Amino acid sequence: MSHFVVDRERCAKDGQCAAVCAAGVLKGEKGSYPEEIPGTVCFQCGHCVAVCPTEALSLQGLPLEPMPPVARDLPTAMQIDGLMASRRSVREFKPEPVDRATMDALLEVARRSPTAMNSQLLHWIVAPDAAKVRAIAAEVINWARESQNAYAAPAIGLWEQGYDMMLRGAPTLVVVTAPAEHSFNREDSAIALTFLQLAAEARGLGVCWAGFLTVAAASYQPIQRALHVPEGHVVCGGLMLGTPKYRYHRIPPRKPLSADPACSREGGCANNRCRNQMPHPPGWGIFATTGLLSLRLEAISR
Repeated sequence: MSHFVVDRERCAKDGQCAAVCAAGVLKGEKGSYPEEIPGTVCFQCGHCVAVCPTEALSLQGLPLEPMPPVARDLPTAMQIDGLMASRRSVREFKPEPVDRATMDALLEVARRSPTAMNSQLLHWIVAPDAAKVRAIAAEVINWARESQNAYAAPAIGLWEQGYDMMLRGAPTLVVVTAPAEHSFNREDSAIALTFLQLAAEARGLGVCWAGFLTVAAASYQPIQRALHVPEGHVVCGGLMLGTPKYRYHRIPPRKPLSADPACSREGGCANNRCRNQMPHPPGWGIFATTGLLSLRLEAISR
């Protein structure tokens, strides 16, 4: 039984739906109606429905929620670049927590982030006020004492002096979990957290990645219980959120870009530095970069 329904009166037979089908489920060239290829598996990503300019295609099994039109009044490249370049890891917050409406809006943005094979397996946990965040921070301190983690050792003394180095006294904390068996749980989570982070920055909030918490929650059950992590899930990352206490006026310098020249068009990399040494398809130019998009969840707070 086909998962796709084509309204032939509306269909422009432009082939766009088949062209954007990531799973290769649809076939159809310009001048013909799209058809489903037998034996293929649909990801339910909705690209085929979203790209159709005449609303001629519907997909059975797609979640029944509105598909609003794509926004046309979007930020310019300069505005987006400026937002990302001016982002700072904020560790000093005003005491007010993030309000519920704003938190819901941020989670809605994160829900739209891409996931491997459109799996959408992420689960979100929010500690909505400073008291709950501090209770979780106390468990991270207990982990530091028991694990004797060298990176975390200074945080213990500061905690005893009244300063929270683990979660920085943040008024709100958001944590993402995913099934332990999901092969791309950390990749999907990092992308979603980055979506949420940039959406928070655009709303004037300060954000910092919760590195200590992420490392501790991987093995320390009291933290998992405090967060109410679902059965079979693992903590893949977290963000401290709140209104920044201070405003930054300058963008600090960064290390120079580390990047290899574009690969040769045929036969692999001219400088022999591709990791897998696999030849690229003719006509491809792969620009290899080092460490630009990796998100390292280490035992240090950035």
